[in-house]
Amino acid sequence: MNVLQARIESSLRASPLFSALGPEGARALAPHVKRRRFERGASVWRAGQDAAWMALVASGLVKIVQPGGAILAILGPHETFGELAVVGDGAYAADAVAASRSVELLCIDASAFRAASKADDEFARAISKSLVGHARALHEKIRILSAGCVERRLAALLRHLLDRFGDEMEDGSTVIQISLSRAELASLVGATIETTIRIMSRWHRQGIVSTAEEGFFVHAPRRLAELLGVLPECGEWGRDSLPRAPVGGPVCHRDIRGAAGSRRAARG
Repeated sequence: MNVLQARIESSLRASPLFSALGPEGARALAPHVKRRRFERGASVWRAGQDAAWMALVASGLVKIVQPGGAILAILGPHETFGELAVVGDGAYAADAVAASRSVELLCIDASAFRAASKADDEFARAISKSLVGHARALHEKIRILSAGCVERRLAALLRHLLDRFGDEMEDGSTVIQISLSRAELASLVGATIETTIRIMSRWHRQGIVSTAEEGFFVHAPRRLAELLGVLPECGEWGRDSLPRAPVGGPVCHRDIRGAAGSRRAARG
């Protein structure tokens, strides 16, 4: 066995989906797998193309994007995409785009994938479980969109990305190595670009979040958690807001800042 073949088998076995094949199944599938690299912004495939292969993320991040521009999902290492199109022997329903500086994919031939699913009942069950996982990801997006006004929705989105893709730095901050434009952030939380820019700029001034070419730096994760644990008064963001939480819920973040100021005055 050559080194490349061994690496492909190892990557397959590390995936929740392909680990169901076992060592022998992974070895049989490996000759039908190609390793491909993409740079940020490169198209993996386009909606409407025949589904000739599905993919496993070996490294980096991939965005699944509707033709209109809405981001459906963001996928990272060991995660898979394209299963539904391949199993259905149809076309890709959405674009797949490289979302980090460098992306490495294992591209599994559609015919070989379908043959493996028919030959191995456990693998077929794993495929069904994977498809359920994709449905849950859509439910998570709905949860983010239902988090409250725009500030809370942005906080929910960054917490979600932080939990999935965050890498802690030596200074205690956390980097999310995915590049998303303000327009893409706005699309993900159902807001206008202008509102998203205002909130992100304010968070930058407050030392909560900063952005760089490689992604987002979250300097104060606890502040994001606080925003999610309170009921904001949307104020200037109100035109993008969703229905508020019931009366009697947590106080708004402006009230918390006022209370903090009162405590400082009391200590003084």
